[in-house]
Amino acid sequence: MLKEKGTMGNVIQKKNADGKIVWRINRKTKKGYYRVGEKYSQFKYCKKILLEGFVRLPSGFYQNDGYGLTGAGTFLLQELYDRFRKQIDLTIRASGPGRLDGRGQSTTALISHKALSALNAAVRGVKRKRNEELRAEVQNFLGNQFSQFRAYKGVKPRYAPGELAGILGADDLFSRLNVDDRDKIEEFIPEYLSKIPGTLRAKNKLQIIYESLDAGRKVYFEKVLQEFKNKLNRKVQNETVWQEFLSKYILILRNTYGEVLEKESVTLHGKFPDFMLIDPYSYLDIYEIKKPTTNLLKHDRSRNNYYWDTELSKAISQVENYLHQVQRNSDGLINDIRRNKGIEVSIVRPRGYIIAGMRSQFKKTKMLDDFRILNESMKNIDVIFYDDLLENLNSFVSRIRTNDI
Repeated sequence: MLKEKGTMGNVIQKKNADGKIVWRINRKTKKGYYRVGEKYSQFKYCKKILLEGFVRLPSGFYQNDGYGLTGAGTFLLQELYDRFRKQIDLTIRASGPGRLDGRGQSTTALISHKALSALNAAVRGVKRKRNEELRAEVQNFLGNQFSQFRAYKGVKPRYAPGELAGILGADDLFSRLNVDDRDKIEEFIPEYLSKIPGTLRAKNKLQIIYESLDAGRKVYFEKVLQEFKNKLNRKVQNETVWQEFLSKYILILRNTYGEVLEKESVTLHGKFPDFMLIDPYSYLDIYEIKKPTTNLLKHDRSRNNYYWDTELSKAISQVENYLHQVQRNSDGLINDIRRNKGIEVSIVRPRGYIIAGMRSQFKKTKMLDDFRILNESMKNIDVIFYDDLLENLNSFVSRIRTNDI
């Protein structure tokens, strides 16, 4: 039982069975001490622990018998003692930086309670993990020895509560994540959010979830934007790299669509585009990807006008062939997509889009005017510039940052 002494009950203390004070705290001054019992192992290292900034005995102590610090306490004191080979004058303070001085007759150590609590939490996690590993070893032994425990053969250690908290608290976590780690995190977060027990009455919890999702969305789109910029700034451009990037992020860059359909995913044979997009109304469009450095126009000096560059002319011809094949074989294509992807598609006057080049190529108004004439003269085909895609994404991310959407 706690026994209060002193004026106005400012002093609280605890005595052991022998009537000796284990700890005492003055709630007015927020100072006190904790005595380590002579019969306990920690007494060898530290006989008395001073307390600063507390109105009650903080966590991390054995309250009743003077055993000393809980958790990592014995290891902590032993390490300090082994380093300086001196008795330790230890002070636990509610907050503030730590301090260590081994120059005097005793070792003076000042440790914040927050830091001590974090250490104890980490140690508890290690112990839980070790216990699960030991339990798994015992279960495997029983499974191999006795038929009654056959189900235990090959059992793995279960997740130890608190292990994830320790991992997520590591200072260098983000810099050390690899691709597998990132993939697992991306799989874990949606599943975790879907399984959080909560109702509309739990407003605080739901608000935290909404804010986390919003923050995650901002980070994700900003990373896509930065990756887009980095790829555009490369001196050497690779068409395959852009096909992979756009197939992954095209639904962000062209957000009027709801599904990406790659040729390999529906086992199509013949002359079909590498990937197609399906809008929310199930209509299908075709996309052809060229490089940002693709030259768009050439100048005819005799007539002083511009015409399609050779590479872009080839791309336009290719898309025209794709559109023809898609419409000609629409029934088979619809069935293939339904069978392999479980998606219903409508093929009615599909449009073709060529992502190529940069608007910044047009140094003269005449070039831009002639491009517009050429682009509008094509039947069901449009050319989209990389810098236009970038600008649209940049505007979208800016609206997210200011919470306009």
